[in-house]
Amino acid sequence: MKMPDDYYDHTRAEALDLLASCPRKVLDIGCGRGGVSREIRRRCLEAVVYGCDVHRDPNFDYDTVFAGFSQVNLETDRIPFEIGDFDLILLLDVLEHLSRPQEVLEQLVVQARPGCQFLVSLPNFHYYSNLAAIIRSGRFAYTDDGILDRTHLRFFGFEDAKALLSGLLQIERTLQFNPFENAKSRLIGRVFGPRYSAYQNIFLCRKAPSAG
Repeated sequence: MKMPDDYYDHTRAEALDLLASCPRKVLDIGCGRGGVSREIRRRCLEAVVYGCDVHRDPNFDYDTVFAGFSQVNLETDRIPFEIGDFDLILLLDVLEHLSRPQEVLEQLVVQARPGCQFLVSLPNFHYYSNLAAIIRSGRFAYTDDGILDRTHLRFFGFEDAKALLSGLLQIERTLQFNPFENAKSRLIGRVFGPRYSAYQNIFLCRKAPSAG
């Protein structure tokens, strides 16, 4: 299946800015054509990045970005890389596409080494224009992209995402981010807070170090 031209080609600089130091070995889950991975390699010259995605673009040379790439359905396939070797795992706009996000995340956390970081982003269901559209129409009007993307199987507000992640990982930093910020979203943020003005909820998490 050919991916759309802009499929995960973004660098997601706002998410990567949460990292305090350069990772050594990275697994980019939902890597698309490697926009985020290219940005990691630009920032961290020594980083080695592996990628996996449910899609494979036949027109893209994955070897130009990744030390290894695998086409993987997270809910049915095994990731063919040793999860315990990575010190950073990216899940940027991935979990909302899964029917069993908690189970998939738990499997990754169990396999990850203590201290491994997870960088996770999820669309914010409580974004003001999303809620307004639902109120106006009285129904979920699925779209080709955005928060009500028809491929989204699960929906998360900030507290929902926080509950999912904190049950398995230590949350170190959070960012409630809006790439489409304008006068209206700033006003919503001042009156109601980032819970309703943020388009994305981003979390930097870590697997707890071993007790010993």
